[in-house]
Amino acid sequence: MALIFRRMVVVGVGLIGGSLALDARKRGLVGEIIGVGRGQANLRFAQRQGVIDRYVTTETDIPEDTDLLMMATPVQTTVSLTKTFLPVLRPGCIVSDVGSVKAEIVRGMERLLPSTIPFVAGHPIAGGEQWGARAAKADLFVGHRCILTPIKSTDSAALRKVALLWRKVGAKVEMMDPETHDRVLGIISHLPHVLVYALVNTLARSRVRGIDLKTYCAGGFKDFTRIASSRPELWRDICLMNRRAVGQSLGDYIKILEQLKRWIEDGKGSLLEKEFARANEIRAQIA
Repeated sequence: MALIFRRMVVVGVGLIGGSLALDARKRGLVGEIIGVGRGQANLRFAQRQGVIDRYVTTETDIPEDTDLLMMATPVQTTVSLTKTFLPVLRPGCIVSDVGSVKAEIVRGMERLLPSTIPFVAGHPIAGGEQWGARAAKADLFVGHRCILTPIKSTDSAALRKVALLWRKVGAKVEMMDPETHDRVLGIISHLPHVLVYALVNTLARSRVRGIDLKTYCAGGFKDFTRIASSRPELWRDICLMNRRAVGQSLGDYIKILEQLKRWIEDGKGSLLEKEFARANEIRAQIA
């Protein structure tokens, strides 16, 4: 298979960055993959496992002929960390990312990058609550969406190359404007994380005659709250960067909860059943 990129630098060799590197290597899409990160132990592990070819710990040590800089870092650091690589990025090097918030990152990259270094914003909708190179999985993106969020100034050739990379690792590439992306993810991803964190903390703060409620949690509660194991600092940043969409989604959800609370307190069983049945039907439509 023909190479798409000669040399890809992955900043943040964790679940997403590591899985992309693993599949790009396996499918022969990139000539060399170099990891960059804070923890040398994580980078050494990634190299031993064949996730990356080699690694550097200083931004200016990356090769000058890098043609793809993939930022797989927490969203709050994406733009500021990219700035540290600018002294060694040659014209034509494509910068991309995998963050689940797009509008603010796109605006920041527009201000930061010269016109000779194109940026393609992306978000693969795949993953889990694990992190680090040990979480990297082969074929993680197969059958999952990868949303790219180009704007008018996005370089079309760079967009095609990044889209091809994601398609070749099995993702279903979709184009969406950054603001729409953030509104969609605010509802289907960011809101559920906030709710689950709140639910787990409600459990911890509830008291029933000295009983440790955690010991009574069965499969349903554990399955529902699995994503509370995600990295707290990562989700803190996502909520703050997408605060408008998350705030709106939370407001809508709170209204529904308040309505349910009134119906329960007033004994409105028929209304509760109707609302539950509606949710049951909608859930059946989710693939």
